[in-house]
Amino acid sequence: MRIRSAIGVVSAVAMVIVQMQPGFAQSAAVVQPQPVASPAVLSRAQEAVDRATPSTVIVNAFKAFPSGGDPLSKRIADIIVKDPKLAVGFVKYVQTAPLSKEQKLAAERGLAEALDRLGIKAADMPVKAPVAAPVEDWTWLLGLLLIPGIICLGLCRKDKEEVVTTF
Repeated sequence: MRIRSAIGVVSAVAMVIVQMQPGFAQSAAVVQPQPVASPAVLSRAQEAVDRATPSTVIVNAFKAFPSGGDPLSKRIADIIVKDPKLAVGFVKYVQTAPLSKEQKLAAERGLAEALDRLGIKAADMPVKAPVAAPVEDWTWLLGLLLIPGIICLGLCRKDKEEVVTTF
């Protein structure tokens, strides 16, 4: 009976160990991800957008085409190609002004066309999204806590055998 308990304990411990993560205690150091842009650079860029005031040319373009559409897209593209510095004010205006869905769609298309004309190809640019911090996995600790319980279950159990006699 003791052999079966020992085999059960060894099997249970082996199953718990197999489920542990493969790199447990094998990596010397954890590499922390570095942000692509420092918070100072990001805050300066946000400040530039916050300070930007939309040009009257941009405001007049939206007022001239309240239904949006292709003419508004072409007008926006022409404005931004002529003076790319107006793009920041344009973005701020689109974010804050109460525009219709059609106007916002035309603004997006106009900006894309302007970027295309200026030779800026976003698909060729590397993605600079910040890398998410790794989440700690503590499931291995549960496995370590289960081992003493499994050993106790196998070894500490009392064998109570009752002799039954029949006449």
